[in-house]
Amino acid sequence: MDKQIVSDAYHDDLTGLRNLKSLYSSYHDADLTDYHFIYVDIDDYNRMTMVFGVDIIEEMLVTISETLVEFCGKTDVFRVGNDQFLLVTKNKYYCEPEELQTMLKYKHTHNEMKLVINVSITAAHYADFKGDSLEDIHKLLHLITDLSKADGRNTLIYANQKHKEHYLKMKEIEDNISEGVKNKDFYPVYRPYVDTFNSEIIGFEAVSRWRLNGKILKPSSFLEIANWTGLISKIDMDIFKKGLEFFKHLKENDSINLSSRFKAGFNFSEHTLMNLDIDKIIDMLKQHDIAAKNIIIEIHELSVLDKKIRQQVENLYELGFLIILDEYSNDTSSLTHLSDFTVDVLKLSETLLQDVNDSEEFKQKMHIYEFLVDIAKKFDLGVIAAGLKTKKDLKLVRQLGVEIAQGKFFKKPVDEEEFSNFIKHNKKTRIRV
Repeated sequence: MDKQIVSDAYHDDLTGLRNLKSLYSSYHDADLTDYHFIYVDIDDYNRMTMVFGVDIIEEMLVTISETLVEFCGKTDVFRVGNDQFLLVTKNKYYCEPEELQTMLKYKHTHNEMKLVINVSITAAHYADFKGDSLEDIHKLLHLITDLSKADGRNTLIYANQKHKEHYLKMKEIEDNISEGVKNKDFYPVYRPYVDTFNSEIIGFEAVSRWRLNGKILKPSSFLEIANWTGLISKIDMDIFKKGLEFFKHLKENDSINLSSRFKAGFNFSEHTLMNLDIDKIIDMLKQHDIAAKNIIIEIHELSVLDKKIRQQVENLYELGFLIILDEYSNDTSSLTHLSDFTVDVLKLSETLLQDVNDSEEFKQKMHIYEFLVDIAKKFDLGVIAAGLKTKKDLKLVRQLGVEIAQGKFFKKPVDEEEFSNFIKHNKKTRIRV
């Protein structure tokens, strides 16, 4: 009886395969030299379950598990998640993952219907990861596969050291982000909003940075984890508070001739908007003697699709805050909801400018950029061009009548002192292009 209980604990009830617990137990102290690993993740698993029902999908899982066991001989196969399997083999003949994708594609039949099974696969040689535990390799394969799925179905990746470096960076962020928020290690840097026609500085956008173990991290490194953990709200509010203090300092500095149009911009994430205490925000403005009309709130389009967030944004708009729809592009944004959004300005994604500059089909890409500027104007919205790097970029946005821009051409994000000096020495003048 005891042996049976132990056996059940190490095996998957449905497929009969050994499970994750068995994987770690079996290879805990094993010499992994010459081993190969193939991580198999079923694409659209949850969606398929909704469409076909649990019974059919369970039949499919059994078929997949049988195929994996037969795949390349002398291979240990483990079911390590609902829709994930790991093959561990020391076979000198390396099992070809691409062949496995083809084998599984139409393997399962139900009532004379063939289910199309798409799988994403990540493979690794232990020789490329000497010294790593099987647990670390499994986690690495899992992460790589999840990241690859952003590019679509049937992805096939061969893990290498670059993937490991990325994994370690993410692990470092995950392990330290909570402490970083607690210790106030996140701080703002500032990039200017600039009038494209006379180079007047008419505001700043406060963007976050993180001091982590001697490195300075940009939001692209930690934003996803910060969102998933909800810590993004604390980060956003810390940046907001420090940005207000800096704005007040600029207004009170007699040596700085601040534009009458000057505004302070802040990014509010979906999580921040969902939990925003607007009364607290207003109190903070009063403490710093700043009017709501001088504050820009930058949001993403998808955030406003949530009813509660949408109401929050409408409340901010009614109070006089300037609302900007950030990173607008032809790839990620929709015209469907644009007429209903309570926003004042579209900020065009810098990827749009990159597309124009990098594409051999310059005219076609230029027409897309021009189309989005046109759309904004038709909806009576202002436009900000992001990502200007060259005079060529400035000339382009001027030709389209875009009056406000950001980018390295004017100034990269800098600390308070450098930004203050930038304003002091800036002169309103038309840049020749």
